[in-house]
Amino acid sequence: MSALCDDKLAGFVVDMEALLNAVYTLSAVGLEEFHRRGVWAADGALSGAGWAAGSTGSAKPSLRARVRAGAALRQLPSATPPARAGLLSPDHVGALGDCARRHGDLAARDQDLLVGQAVELDAAAFRVAARHWEDRASDADAPEPTPGPGPGPVDEAFLSKTLDGRWELRASFSPESGDLLNAALDVEVDRYLRAARDGDPSVPLVASQVRAAALLDLTCQGMRREPSEASVPDRYRVAMVVPFDQYDGLGLAGCDSPAFRVVVGAEGEVIDIGRDSRRWTTGIRRAVTFRDGGCSFPGCDRPPGWCDVHHCDEWENGGTTSADNGALLCRRHHTFIHRKRWRITIDDGKPVTRRTDGTEHVIRRWDTTPPQPAHAG
Repeated sequence: MSALCDDKLAGFVVDMEALLNAVYTLSAVGLEEFHRRGVWAADGALSGAGWAAGSTGSAKPSLRARVRAGAALRQLPSATPPARAGLLSPDHVGALGDCARRHGDLAARDQDLLVGQAVELDAAAFRVAARHWEDRASDADAPEPTPGPGPGPVDEAFLSKTLDGRWELRASFSPESGDLLNAALDVEVDRYLRAARDGDPSVPLVASQVRAAALLDLTCQGMRREPSEASVPDRYRVAMVVPFDQYDGLGLAGCDSPAFRVVVGAEGEVIDIGRDSRRWTTGIRRAVTFRDGGCSFPGCDRPPGWCDVHHCDEWENGGTTSADNGALLCRRHHTFIHRKRWRITIDDGKPVTRRTDGTEHVIRRWDTTPPQPAHAG
């Protein structure tokens, strides 16, 4: 082996692994067929794996695993060609076997999908994908719940993760509940469509995506809470507030107690805490809310309760947690700003939305005023 160059040695390793995988597959298929025929019983053995262990000296657990792998390959015929070609390792085949053993009919139905994932992913990643598929299959295998006592049909929703990491939502609602949800979604969808008409670049272009975004907005709003007064940061820090011009005279400059800047408003509320924390205090949020009145993205009419405070200069890059570095953004526009690398700047005390090239983003408002009749001169 030492005489092989690097490329040839790498090729040899790949070829040997493929050959071992193919040999494992042939052994698994043969052992499973031997076990099914039952010829081992004539020698007093209790199983095909037990007979092979006594005849070859191989470990019985390893042989049993190969019998299960052979059963999986027989149950999922789509897996046999890539397995015989050496593309599937014993771990891949074992994970396929678990799917087939626990959810036989569904595994047979989805075998092309499962085998395709097995070929594309390494063994560890495919184990994770197979577990996700099994979670989804368990939901499908579960009996439909019977409606409980009480008037009207039961509302139901099922949320499961797919093999590619996405989530699938299935739901069924009574007429009354469905009408309520549909009305709420219609309001949000109409808001999206009006924003798209005015040139908002963050609005999805596909109708189903618009409804999904609207549903997510409603969900996020239900999770949003006003900042609490709970003393989570600085729980064990004792702070002494002194005027800035008296700081040097206190002899603190040389000690190891950290000093941090806090700016308070006329009523004593905190409106600037510098770099000490990225968390927006109640006072800062109130100051930003008073200034912006809602989402600061052009054309958006989301009220303050639907908005987060965005660091205009990112806190990770040295930005301060202060009213003059914050702007209100709703969830959709907050996500859009970060994903598209746009920026919000505070110009003359007002937030301005800027594209990646620095130009200001403005919207065009459609004129909905009916035309006035012309007057004869």
